[in-house]
Amino acid sequence: MENRYEEQNKPISSIKNQYDSNIKQQPLKIGLYANKSRVVVIDNNSPLLKSLSLDPTFSKEGKAAHELFSWLINKPRIIGEAKKSYIASTLPESQFSGFKFHSKQGIFVESFNSPHEWIDGEVRAQAQLADLLLPSGEWHRHYSIVVLPESANDKQIELIRHWLELTGGSLLIVKDKQKKISASTQQLINELRPVEHIELASNTLENHNFQQIITLPPPAISSLKLTDELRKNSQYFSASIKNTNNNNILSLHDIPITETSSWQKIAHSIETDVNRMMVEHQLPAVKISYEKNTLKLVGENIIFRQFQLKQTKQVTSRYNEQKQIPQILPILVTENPDELPNQLVVGAITGKLPNIPHIKGYKILEQPKFGRLTLNNITNEWQYIANNAKFKTQSDQFDFIAILPNGQESQPISIQLQTENAPQHRIPGKRIFSVQNPIYHEPQRRYHPTPSDMQIHNIQLAQTHLQNMTDKHMSLTANRWALLNLEITSISAAKSPDIEAIISNKERKILGRIRLTGPDHLPKILTALPRQPNVSAQDWHQQRFTAPLKGEWIQPDINIIITVNGKPIITEETNQYGVFSPNVTLDNHLIVHVDSHSLYQQGHGVYSSSPLSWGKEAATILPIGQFTLYSSPATVSHPSLTPYMTGTNNNAIPFIHPHYDNPKEIGNHTNAQVHWAYNNSQQYKIANNANSDYQYTAIEIFSSSFNNLLLGQASRNHGGGVHEPNVMFHEAFGHGLGLPHTNSQDHNNQPAYPYPPYDHGKKPAYNQSRQYYVTYHSPHTFRKQAIPTMLSYFVPFSSDAYDAFLPHADAYNQKIHQFLTKRVRWQSNKTKGLDIEDGGFAGDGFYQRWDQIRKQWVILTQQNYSKYYNRIQIEQFPHQRDVPIYWIQLQSAKMADNTLHPYSTITVDRTVGSLPANYHNLKTGTGRQFYIYHNYALTVTYSTPNGLLTEVLQIPHETSFNIADKGELVQFTIHELNRKKELGQLTSRYSNPNSLANRLLAKRDGYTLPPHLLLDNYWQGAPIFWAATEEGVVDFSTGKINIDKITSKSALCAKWVENGRLHQQYFSLSDPFGQDRQVDTSMNFIALNHLNTYKTGYLLENTIHHQMIETPLIADINIEQQIDISDLNLSNGQHSFWVTLVTSNEQKQIQEKVPVESWYFSVQQNQLTIKGTIDSTPGLKLDGILIHIDQHLQDHVAPKLIWLQQNNQNPTGQLAENIEFLDYNRPVVFNSGSVLPELISSIPEEEPSSFYSPTMSIPQHKQADILLSA
Repeated sequence: MENRYEEQNKPISSIKNQYDSNIKQQPLKIGLYANKSRVVVIDNNSPLLKSLSLDPTFSKEGKAAHELFSWLINKPRIIGEAKKSYIASTLPESQFSGFKFHSKQGIFVESFNSPHEWIDGEVRAQAQLADLLLPSGEWHRHYSIVVLPESANDKQIELIRHWLELTGGSLLIVKDKQKKISASTQQLINELRPVEHIELASNTLENHNFQQIITLPPPAISSLKLTDELRKNSQYFSASIKNTNNNNILSLHDIPITETSSWQKIAHSIETDVNRMMVEHQLPAVKISYEKNTLKLVGENIIFRQFQLKQTKQVTSRYNEQKQIPQILPILVTENPDELPNQLVVGAITGKLPNIPHIKGYKILEQPKFGRLTLNNITNEWQYIANNAKFKTQSDQFDFIAILPNGQESQPISIQLQTENAPQHRIPGKRIFSVQNPIYHEPQRRYHPTPSDMQIHNIQLAQTHLQNMTDKHMSLTANRWALLNLEITSISAAKSPDIEAIISNKERKILGRIRLTGPDHLPKILTALPRQPNVSAQDWHQQRFTAPLKGEWIQPDINIIITVNGKPIITEETNQYGVFSPNVTLDNHLIVHVDSHSLYQQGHGVYSSSPLSWGKEAATILPIGQFTLYSSPATVSHPSLTPYMTGTNNNAIPFIHPHYDNPKEIGNHTNAQVHWAYNNSQQYKIANNANSDYQYTAIEIFSSSFNNLLLGQASRNHGGGVHEPNVMFHEAFGHGLGLPHTNSQDHNNQPAYPYPPYDHGKKPAYNQSRQYYVTYHSPHTFRKQAIPTMLSYFVPFSSDAYDAFLPHADAYNQKIHQFLTKRVRWQSNKTKGLDIEDGGFAGDGFYQRWDQIRKQWVILTQQNYSKYYNRIQIEQFPHQRDVPIYWIQLQSAKMADNTLHPYSTITVDRTVGSLPANYHNLKTGTGRQFYIYHNYALTVTYSTPNGLLTEVLQIPHETSFNIADKGELVQFTIHELNRKKELGQLTSRYSNPNSLANRLLAKRDGYTLPPHLLLDNYWQGAPIFWAATEEGVVDFSTGKINIDKITSKSALCAKWVENGRLHQQYFSLSDPFGQDRQVDTSMNFIALNHLNTYKTGYLLENTIHHQMIETPLIADINIEQQIDISDLNLSNGQHSFWVTLVTSNEQKQIQEKVPVESWYFSVQQNQLTIKGTIDSTPGLKLDGILIHIDQHLQDHVAPKLIWLQQNNQNPTGQLAENIEFLDYNRPVVFNSGSVLPELISSIPEEEPSSFYSPTMSIPQHKQADILLSA
């Protein structure tokens, strides 16, 4: 990060005034917890919360809300900058919705589609937050603020207290007059140290980078200029207008333009039609004029949100490639990214620089390369007019500086225009869940005689359901403990004898013995399960004899004998020797991936139940041995949609887009959004291609109506749908595991479900982890029965025990067992790095298939693979897991002229995932063998530490695939490929708008060095320093290359510091795209620019200043440290400050890592203040933080260093992380009490609405006519 070190970190004086005049008048309490963590207590009806919906640029109330949250976030923030701050909220989305917040408030809220009111003692309220907040939590997103209701339970408060003390995070407590404050919350509030005045971290531009990214509509649907061709093609217009309170007031769609002979007549035609509608809505008229090759729309107290020009084009039918059909499509889209009121300029891009009171003015620092920039010095509004109708490189950039009161200049203010999206950085959290053997306190021997009137009733076993040995749906999972339940009565209520179970394997070798726990006297009669939804196992087992059989005993063909005082009992369930052998089958391991998207709405993400903690419940109620859950952080997506075909909608157009199309013409696009979720999950399956993995894409739908809404769709191994936990369970763990609807028929027209469609049969479900039974009784439904999850019509599910899912019936769990026998199981190598189980056949780890005859897992090898798979190559299976990858998806369709449909899209995720066997490299011949049926070639370029690297790979298909992350993705192309390894027609192209390489080489033709390079002085809001291996090889002012001076080793080096992070990239001038060689980075480089700060001479040794820090150096910790740097003797002028995180590997080798999070610096009278957050990397522990200080990044003077190191010599008072919050797999105590009795007694007769999902507008007590599709 750049900094003028002599500038002072002053609190903004207006903040105090704003607090006193606006904030302090509101009913809120502001304080510190543990003297460092910031806490605000606020009423849910506070105008401050409502003001989050207002633009802080133009609204004083909106600015006050921005400042209050800036104080909570405790980092420098400037209105309009690209960076977002994340908030984890335990309130329902309806009560605290980021969707309603103005985009310039700069916050993104995440919440859970789960219960929001929890009784004290319920740990699930705590578990859903633990991974997100704690340093060792399996999550990669940092949250600056947690939002709690004042009714938060004791477990939530216990976790939040620990998080506040440990990390220095901030808390917002929202009060609701309709709810009672919990004792735990009240106690926390009582402990706050009041804060009278809030002071913000300096957010002035002298010590803070500013970058704004404006994403423009794709070039396929929008021209950047008004041209004669555009005028002739303009047939319709659309416009969207809202008021200054952010409410939509007028939407016009596909209005014919009556006259197109000139732009003046087009302006008059549009003005006439718009004003006719404005009059009908009693709104003031607007003025539309054509001037300076732009259309200018002007109004009063309104915001023009969007304007489109459209044309009817011929597209290819998605049902018949030979048929063309008409579709109205945009040819120009102008939006208002800064939401400037009262005007919109069509044919230009406009914006407004931040209004900061002490800024005297702005001036242009660096002009764009592909357009003309002007700045209005009175209004601070800027206007960009492109040179051509389309960007050649999909992006452009320009920079401003602010003039400070002392006459000095601020840091650069960068505005980046782009027509493609950069790769999304989304690292999934990962948790592995299993059901551990319970803790069992075996009873002492009683030595009572065997009663003569003793009668044996039932021998039952339970994992997911309580079943008799004679049940045809009896099916146990191997290697998972099972409840043994024995029912005995005695008319005389005799004293109980000693009862023991003996378990042996099929070779009759005894595996173990266990005594059963039971009452001191045999019961006279047995009571049935109460007619209530959940029954405590401890209570119901009072009359029964029970014991847990260890998981390692539960194997196929085991034999069990139950003895009473040493004598086997014989019943109809045993043979004449008292032996019975339950049906035990495979222990498959599910690998599940869940992706969360909010469609077409900014500011909020919703998780089904929680990001990770629900995996414990799924592992418990499904008949499996292990459940591995990957959950990706929520994101906002704006995909093109395929119209979803229903009986009344047979729309044959290939794509629609809610952001651009007339909603009346594209049908019920809510169904299409669900269908997109399904297609997205299918794309995941295509990219990963292993039936050991399952995927669900969860979406927050952009719609206010749920009439006839399709909630979900699924096929085997994948599905998609809404953020409703029971819908996810229906799709992913119902249809995804091969289950049909309970009201469907099989191919013989017979019922697919053995029970009535609305029934679960007679066997209750058993929850091993929570120690209770699920009876499927429901007092709140007409039938007094919980509706099965797999009914085709959705009925909201609620649970007295806060369950996210309703277990399937026993018959369907047996079907899941049968389904899994035909799926592979992936296992990691027993010794990491030693792949010997399958001889390296399938990369890291190995795959297994279940042998039904031998009842055991068989490892897939070169010799037996074709026995199971004769169509799928083993190379397509994941060979590496949990490695850095890019997931690339293409949505494409053709127009009548064989060009791509303008709504075709490319999505790139930079994430952690799986890779197949190495693709065949078409240039080197390495990797897997060339396969003649794979018809596409990928040419991909990365930016690596040694310069650009380009590879040409054969890929199996173009729609969805994973490639290795070898550095920043610069660009890729996809061509058709013939059997002679020759590249044919170009089908797709992508350029990363954030890539410096695409900027530098913008004038290229193919993969050769262009005659001129684009050399910027500023990049991403900071000075960029260039250097070359030879003097005179490039003229920096013009970018002209001197070909005569280029050698095989000629190269450029670029360095810049962005938000406290150093970036360094190399570019070869002899092989610019790294097709054959890369850069020798040990070469001497000569500085090319910013020579006014360049120092001659050499200083190769660093000056190191050591500083101890009391804060633990672990993930998610907020750092704020003041350091006396007077002994560093910094010279006057600009300095760059940046941070590296120092770790050591297993070999004790020191490694430096560029942080993901931003870091901020300010200097006041030789006191350096550093502020930042250690990356949210699970389990990250640092040896130290290294602060670098330099002036010219390309001179030969070594940076001065400050080594921040944790003070381990004085550990007193240092808080250690409590990782017990994250121990989901801890064993339960068998037959232990639970919160259920207290919970059930506290439930009123009428179920409160908070038990239902707040996102569904569905009647609670009657069946909703909503289809769940297989």
